Amino acid sequence: MRDRPTKFNDTTSLADQWWDELERFEPDQDDFDTASCANLADELDLFRVQAEADDDFEEHVVFWDECIWEHNLWLALEQCCHEGVLLPVEQRELRMNSCPMEMRDKLGYFLGHCPRHVLHCLALYYFVLVRLVRARRTGSPDWRPDKPPPRSPYHDTVFFRPPKLNFRNYAR
Repeated sequence: MRDRPTKFNDTTSLADQWWDELERFEPDQDDFDTASCANLADELDLFRVQAEADDDFEEHVVFWDECIWEHNLWLALEQCCHEGVLLPVEQRELRMNSCPMEMRDKLGYFLGHCPRHVLHCLALYYFVLVRLVRARRTGSPDWRPDKPPPRSPYHDTVFFRPPKLNFRNYAR
């Protein structure tokens, strides 16, 4: 996707986590269909009404969707959401703190210029899409760059598994 920095420190390793997760994104056609069925939360009903009133809504969605794909912003957009709803600016900044500067700059442009009703619809769409793909790949939809990736469901060794204890009731 892009050349990674050669200098290693905590920030670089977290940036590498972002790039690694971005490269693992491989959606199926069913994922796109499922994500397109998601509905905005009730508290965002104003944006649904604005989208219905906007005659150029579909053209705006296509344009900004191409922007997301061109600049690889789907992961960053997913990380800016909580349950499909964009977080307030301060919380988004905290989550994007470890994001590579190149991705953060492009996301900032996207968030600043995309019309609000289009932005919230695309944020929900990519939140669902990215989490569907990640859940299928890892068994868990959750991901943060500062936490280790979830173990593969196929990784099952005694060393990493807590012991199973069976208790018998000898009082009978």
